[in-house]
Amino acid sequence: MLDHSISSLPSGLEHSVSGSMLPDLQISFRVFAAHRRKVNANWSFPEHKHSQYEINVVLEGSQHMRVEGRNYTQTEGELLWLTPNQRHSSLGVLDGTTMEYICIHFEVDDSWLRQQLNQLTDVRYPVGSPLEQALRPIIKDVAQATKESEGTHQKLLTLQASFRLFAVLSELLLQVKQQHSAQSPTTELAEQIAAQIEREWALVSNAEDGTDDKVPLRIEQLAEQLGYSSTHCNRVFHKAYGISPRQYVSMIKLRKAKLLLMNPALSIEQISEQLGYRDLSQFSKQFKRWTNMSPTAYRQLSY
Repeated sequence: MLDHSISSLPSGLEHSVSGSMLPDLQISFRVFAAHRRKVNANWSFPEHKHSQYEINVVLEGSQHMRVEGRNYTQTEGELLWLTPNQRHSSLGVLDGTTMEYICIHFEVDDSWLRQQLNQLTDVRYPVGSPLEQALRPIIKDVAQATKESEGTHQKLLTLQASFRLFAVLSELLLQVKQQHSAQSPTTELAEQIAAQIEREWALVSNAEDGTDDKVPLRIEQLAEQLGYSSTHCNRVFHKAYGISPRQYVSMIKLRKAKLLLMNPALSIEQISEQLGYRDLSQFSKQFKRWTNMSPTAYRQLSY
């Protein structure tokens, strides 16, 4: 997690001749459910979808995958790139013997970064493609880490691979950005919606009821302000970021909750109030739905 917005630092502007600043970053990501598995000819996995990105690579053998109703033949070394909420399933091994694969899920809570990642629109990346080549050494190290016994060493290897993953993806996105410098009108609209949601969330979080019940109304009001229907805004936003505006509000609140929980000077009750929840119980229940752990448990992990 990166948080470079430190308001207590002096500006340093006095007697300055020239200068420039980089943008503040407040991005958190989560790599989870990474696994390596070898299966026989009878194995398959039912159709499902989730809000995370997924990288699926065949290490040995071949696999029959279906993504959004389209069939893909995935041979050894080939990579499947799945964006949030894409329906996908594995129809099993192609050659009737065995198949080994590795799967990595990761989650990003920043709308701008999600938009950039969603520019990688292909599902199948063959051996030798830029994405496969860039990720190959990382996938190899993740596969090796799965052989380690659980403990500090395995966690450090996973952490190292996670940072390398995002570094490589950033390099690829820079290349994509240089090749497609012009933004489409729908992309600009999605960015406007995201920026306004960030501002509107402060009003929602200060409401007497801290739930997301009022979010749909605010999205409708936002669409009206921009001169579009709420249906169009939801569709454009989902295409750019892979999630709905309502889901994005929840991600903002979760990111803020995590940051506040890392501040030992704040009690959990104070954090609950800052986020706009009417009581500690409501905040705790919502946080557990998001993370499968209580605010207290998350705070303990941070120290």
